[in-house]
Amino acid sequence: MKIFPSLMILIFCLSCHKEKECELIQNKEEIRGSYYFYFRPNFYATPQSNSISGGGFNTEYVSGKVSKAIYDDYEIGDEYCF
Repeated sequence: MKIFPSLMILIFCLSCHKEKECELIQNKEEIRGSYYFYFRPNFYATPQSNSISGGGFNTEYVSGKVSKAIYDDYEIGDEYCF
C-alpha cells in the first residue's frame, strides 16, 4: 500500500508538465514603460482601443508583455519561448 501514494504523486507531477510554446517575434514595441513582443496575426482583433493600455496598443497581432531585460535580449525575427 505504500506504493500507491507514491505512484499517485508521480502521476500527478507528470500530468502537470507544461510544454514550452515558441513564437517568432514579428514586432516589438515599448509603450509608456511597458515592453511588448508581437507574434502571429490576431484573428480576433477588434477596432476598439485596448482597455489595459488605452490607445497605441496594436491588437492586430497576438502579443506578450515582457520585462525590459528580455525585451533587450531579443530582436525582431528571433524565436521567443515561454
